[in-house]
Amino acid sequence: MHQTDLLAHAHARLARNRLARTTFAASVACAFAAPAAWSADEVQSIVVTAQARKQLVQDVPIAMQVISATDISNIGAKDLADLNGYIPGLVVDSTEPTQPSFGIRGVQPGDFGIATDSPVGIYVDGVYTGKTGSALMNFIDVQRIEVIKGPQGTLFGRNSAAGAIAISTNEPGQARDAEAHLKLGDYGRANADVMLNLPLSATTAARLVAVRAGSTGWVTNQSTGQKMGGDKDWATRLSLRQDVGAAKVIVGWQHENMEQYGRPAFGVIQNPALPLGGYRGVYDAAYTANFVDPFSAPLRNDTQGAEGRNFDGATLRVEAPLAGMAFASTTAWRRFSTHNYTDNDGNARQDLYLATQDAKRAHSFQQEFKLSGKTERLDWIAGLSYFHNNEQQDAGAYVTTGTLDTLSQFGGGAPTFARLFGGLGAAGVPGASANTHFPWRETHYSDIRTGSVALYGDAIWHAAPATNLTAGLRWTQDKKTMTWYVPGRVSPALDQFLTAYGPLAGVDPRALPSNIVFATSSQLAGSPATRDKDWTDFSPRLVLDHKLDAGTLLFASVSRGYQAGGFNTFTPPNPASPTATGRDPSFAPEKMTNIETGVKWQVPALRASVNASLFTYKFKNLQDIQLYSVGAIPTYNVIASDQKAHGLDLDGRVRVNPNLTLFGGLEYLDQTYTRYQRLDAAGNVSLDLSGQPVGTPRVSVMGGASMSWETAGGRASVNLQGSHRSATRCNSDTAALGCLRTATLKTGTGASKFDLRVGWDSPSQRYGVALLVNNLFDQRYITSLGGQMQQFGFPYAYLTPPRTIALELRASM
Repeated sequence: MHQTDLLAHAHARLARNRLARTTFAASVACAFAAPAAWSADEVQSIVVTAQARKQLVQDVPIAMQVISATDISNIGAKDLADLNGYIPGLVVDSTEPTQPSFGIRGVQPGDFGIATDSPVGIYVDGVYTGKTGSALMNFIDVQRIEVIKGPQGTLFGRNSAAGAIAISTNEPGQARDAEAHLKLGDYGRANADVMLNLPLSATTAARLVAVRAGSTGWVTNQSTGQKMGGDKDWATRLSLRQDVGAAKVIVGWQHENMEQYGRPAFGVIQNPALPLGGYRGVYDAAYTANFVDPFSAPLRNDTQGAEGRNFDGATLRVEAPLAGMAFASTTAWRRFSTHNYTDNDGNARQDLYLATQDAKRAHSFQQEFKLSGKTERLDWIAGLSYFHNNEQQDAGAYVTTGTLDTLSQFGGGAPTFARLFGGLGAAGVPGASANTHFPWRETHYSDIRTGSVALYGDAIWHAAPATNLTAGLRWTQDKKTMTWYVPGRVSPALDQFLTAYGPLAGVDPRALPSNIVFATSSQLAGSPATRDKDWTDFSPRLVLDHKLDAGTLLFASVSRGYQAGGFNTFTPPNPASPTATGRDPSFAPEKMTNIETGVKWQVPALRASVNASLFTYKFKNLQDIQLYSVGAIPTYNVIASDQKAHGLDLDGRVRVNPNLTLFGGLEYLDQTYTRYQRLDAAGNVSLDLSGQPVGTPRVSVMGGASMSWETAGGRASVNLQGSHRSATRCNSDTAALGCLRTATLKTGTGASKFDLRVGWDSPSQRYGVALLVNNLFDQRYITSLGGQMQQFGFPYAYLTPPRTIALELRASM
């Protein structure tokens, strides 16, 4: 059925629907208004492809939200992270955009290593983006975003164990069109985008889009005098569409370049006598009393840092009728390189200097074929998917000999280098003293080759005029080959100095440790280690939905999600003992079982809708990365945990009158660990969080109002939306820093944010102007308190940005 047929069918169905319970529906809809099409006039008329078919959103028996291009504009969002809070249950961490993480219903791993996958799948025009360098990109000519909750393995080319985010962009069309936006604001904000759509013939069209976004930053680094917290990137995409009879072929090319300073890390210990003078192994009151408020303390990072990305992608899509069926093919090639060099000590002390480098390079190829068809009783799809990815990661740690001395003292040792250099200085060696610091660099290299093939099918059986039974099954085979290589430390200045003067103190530079930061990997200095593993899985889906009446859809589902196993990037195996116990770097596959029941209710007389869903799930082997000590130095280690949760999704909207629409949404989530154990260097359990909260807030809500009226010869509009999440549910591991309540700072508190857009459009809507205020009430929070120095009593904080104000100008043909 074509979109126009769907809309006609929807309007006819709505015209027949005159329910007696409209008064009650109005009160409910006013309380909960939908993130789905926040500013669209007809929520019931939105056509989505969440089930790989064109369907009205109200007919899809899945918990999902839809974000339109207008919604994105109302918030002024440049990427998915700017939608945080406005889709209850979805969390995007973009503190470092080359290392983003995505969470749906509390399932949000934080592993930035290349050897594990994200249970939340991101797709752009059906192309899987992965979880590293190409996962968080600029919005470029977006038509809509569908956020689909729960396992979706039978509907997408790659597995999506916890949910999927499907981004659809605009295709070239036969209408000549052009549009441009310019956005100027405080903190040096300057964004611009331009779109040009040209019909080249009766069957050929082209669409060119270019986007530029940038700001200088909202905080000054007192150590360098430079601004931090800004962004700077640009992107372009060219698409060509060729119609061949009833078939269409779309070829697209996209390039994006990002280059900006690293994220600011706000140290909360300013006393130079600390932490050696105050840290006693726990974050007790005597120690936390020395914390300073990071919102008022100066930012001092001895490393300005740099984060960047260079991305290229090409896509070929073919859609054609085939023997009474519909055939679709998607071929995609992607390549990117990223670098992320950042301060990881949160201060400017040379005896605590630590900077890290994370660089990735990847190229991937994807091929997907789909066949679909429908009869009077059956609507089915079948797919074959192949995915190949080759990705390298270089993880570097930059310290000084002074840092190594401090770490030694934290562990109860002596400041070896300070004593050595002090002694040489006393012996007359020029430039040597206890305050001499030489650079020391270590690098951990890894490479992953991933291959995945899948067969999947999904069929909707129309068992009765008002009842459907959907069944789906996916077979997947994944194989990963991982290589680790950790050469010895690089410190040429130190080696040169010790070669010249070390004999005076009886020190041979060759006797220094090969690695200290990556000490657990030092045996790989001469011989890389390689491991490979494969996994096979069958994932089913079963859904029953029933139309109680023309405006009420009831549904219940059970589905299982699967994600391939992986490897611990930063804890490699011992090459001398390939079968050694206790050093197996691989992890079992992730599996999620989700049971859900819901209702989608619309009241055309009030132009209102309410959607509700109750869910419960069990997640096995969620692969998450944690920073903790298994020896003297904290290292990143992947921990596989089991979790369970139950909750409620609720959203709705009501059009009070032609000039006012109210909307909102809510998610309640109760999530706990069923298995979580951390081991120490000896292999013993050092921490057990089983039965404790994972940390996800219980409640997240959003809501707002959209108003418009005729004025000044055109149309004015006001859009106000806000979001709130309740406090973090800390456990015995995270409570020390995650739920602090001190006189100077608080963490893990509830958080709110409001955004405002006031605009005016000309009668022809060919041009317009708008004022955008993000974080309207300047509400600011500590998003995390920790970092790689937290083990030694020197944590740093990440902060939410302040209020920003911008003016946007728009013009179109």
